[in-house]
This record gives sequence, C-alpha cells and structure tokens, in this order.
Amino acid sequence: MNTRKVAIDVLCEFEKDLKLKTHFERLTQHLSFKDKSFVREMVSGSIRFLKLLDFSIEKASGKKQKKQHPAVRNGLRILAYQLFFMSVPPYAAINETVEAVKRFRKKAAGFVNAVGKKLINFDYKTEIEKLPDFYEKISTLYSFEKWMVKRWYRFYGNEITALLSSLNRTAPLYLRINTLRVKIPEYLTLLEKNNIEFEVHPFIKEMVRIKGKIDIHSLPGYTDGFFYIQDVASYLSALLLAPQKGKKILDIAAAPGGKTTAMAALVENKANITAIDVDSERITFLEKNLEKLGVNCVKTLKVDITRENPFPENSFDRIFLDAPCSGTGIIRRHPEGKWNKSLSLIKHNQKVEKALLKEAFKLLKPGGTLLYSVCSLEREEGEENVNYALNLGFKKGNFDIKFEEIGVKENMARVFPHKQGTDGFFYAIFTK
Repeated sequence: MNTRKVAIDVLCEFEKDLKLKTHFERLTQHLSFKDKSFVREMVSGSIRFLKLLDFSIEKASGKKQKKQHPAVRNGLRILAYQLFFMSVPPYAAINETVEAVKRFRKKAAGFVNAVGKKLINFDYKTEIEKLPDFYEKISTLYSFEKWMVKRWYRFYGNEITALLSSLNRTAPLYLRINTLRVKIPEYLTLLEKNNIEFEVHPFIKEMVRIKGKIDIHSLPGYTDGFFYIQDVASYLSALLLAPQKGKKILDIAAAPGGKTTAMAALVENKANITAIDVDSERITFLEKNLEKLGVNCVKTLKVDITRENPFPENSFDRIFLDAPCSGTGIIRRHPEGKWNKSLSLIKHNQKVEKALLKEAFKLLKPGGTLLYSVCSLEREEGEENVNYALNLGFKKGNFDIKFEEIGVKENMARVFPHKQGTDGFFYAIFTK
C-alpha cells in the first residue's frame, strides 16, 4: 500500500470543500493504525503548513501551484512537508512520492523528482525574510491567512508569533476520567498496568494527558465509558459554571455532549439537566455518549430556541451556552480551519450567538447563573458579546472556582495554547 497515494487522495478531496475529517476517515478506513498515523501526519501537516509549502514549491519550481494538476500539486505538498518537517530520509521521501504521483500523472514524475531534489536544500526562512511586507512574512512563515494575522496582531500584539507557533503544534491528547463509571485512582492504576505513559493535569485531577501516539480504542475502559476525550479548556467550561446538585440546568448547543456529561459527573447525576441542539444526528450522537458514560440525569431535546422557545421564562437555575462559533481557538486540532474561515463567517456567528444570549436571558431565573463560552480567538465572539449581554440585562457574575493559571478580567477569562497549553477559549459568567 502506497500511503503517499492515499495522502494525495485525501488532499485532493480536501481541496474541493475545505473539509477534512469525513474524507480522511473514508479514505483511510482500510489502513493499519501505523499507516493511518503516517497518512494523518502528512495530510494534517500539509494542510497546517499549506502556505509555506506552496511558497517553497513555487520558488523551487518556478511554477504556480494553482496551475498544476491536483495530484501533482498535492504530491509536491506532501513531499515538501516530509523534507521540511518529518524524519523521513530525503531519498525515500522523493522516490515514494514520485511513485505515488505516477499513479495519477505518469508524465509528471520527472518534474516532481526534480523539484524534490531542489527542496532538499531549500532555505525557506531566508526566502521568506526577503518578502517586503511584515504581515506577508508572518503569514507565510506560520501558514495563516494574512487577514487572520492582521486581526490577531491587532488583538494580541507582540504575542502574535507565540500564538501562531502554538496553533501549529499538534494538540496533546487529554482524557477526562469519567467519575460516574470509575474512580480516579482506579483508572490511573489501569493505565499503569497497561504500560501507558501519562501525566495528571497539575490542577485538575480528573484530566490526564496521554503521552506518545496511541490508538484510543486500545485505551483501557474505552468501551466501558471510563473516559471522554476532551481538552482542558473544554472541561474548564463545565467547571466554571459550577453546576450544583438538585438544580435545573439548561445546556444549549449541547452535542456531542462533552460538557453535558462533564456537568453530570460534577453533580454525580443529581441534577435536572436539559440538553438541547438543533441537529437530529448530533442529538443521536449526544444520546449515545450519555448512555456510554452512565449519565441518567439529562433529558435531550431537538430545538432551535432562536426560532421556537418551548420553555417558560425563568425556568433554569444554571444555563450553559457553549455557542456555535468560528472555532479559531481549536485550529491546532483542525488545521483545515486555517483555510475555511472568513470575516463574514465570524459576523454570522456573532449574530447567532447574540440570538442565543437573548433567548437564554429569558430562561434564566432571577439570581441564576449563565456561563457563556466559545472556542474562538475573535473579539466579536467574546468581549463584544459580553457588552451585548450586559445591555440585555445580564449582570456581571463571579467565577466560583479560582485558577491562578487563568487570566480573569472581571467576569471574563481567556486561555491560549501558548500560555496555558490549552485550546483557545473565551469564558464569561453572568447573573440575572
């Protein structure tokens, strides 16, 4: 099996709709874990460094990438990625990639081989330094859209290169131990017995980082619901809401259920949680996760409360709104997110977020608490929406749980991959 051919196939499909997951899973389902991991590295890496790779290929070849046959274009990308970022011997990278390209475009083999040889000693950093524009240099070196870099430089100033660099690193694999199924010490013992290297999070005892590459299906307790794969920033949302036993809680946009099941675990299945989402398939997936993880205090409902709100006003003690957003804070997990975002998408999401906040205000009991979160780096989806919420009538709340590692400003907090090592999340807490 030529894994490089599979990688080219995936990238060619990715180019059509700028989506990755479904194409990757469909085209790699027949591969072993080892081969699938190799293809994932080439594909994700090529997408992650797309702009840098194309810049380098065009400099080395003297030809525009967009004019190449799709298989040749993507063959050159995986070849450049292997030479720049993987510990693959250059001769092997070139020979195997040329063989893969032959399966699509035999007459292009000589061209790919020649470009590969030029790329072996290509110094992309020196070439990028020659670019006259600051933003073009940064966006090419770190492979981001120029408009993104400009925005984030305006938002975060001199942190920009640290932020971009951290978004280019592969995200760590964290498990949230599901205390509804197993006690924390018991699960840690299971990991040790299975010779799995891990590290417990420094201040969140139920979060465990798995070291090295591993097939998640081989982890102990996978089929028993002993854990849920979840980033620390995502779990923090549930912690910061501070759900309480015996209370009525609404989880808006709940699927696939990571935060819903986290809240259920925090209250030991002793609260009345309603989890809603607008999509039937996502609700089904949520319900499967509830069953697998032993959650029995959650009622699910397919509804869009911005169109039809079935709940009486002042119904809930706690509301958790993890709003649909641009997802720019999770680009390290989804590198395709570098290329399928736009300013219009951010503005559209902001409208949706405001509509959800408006309905959530009606549903929150006086004295109740709402936690708003987004996995976004955008001010429109964070700080600007806080101002909107306050104008609706929400009052600034206080986080019950204090973490020195998190920068809290009044009722808001942000975490970043380059600071806390988490996904990029924004949180705001309100009362009524």
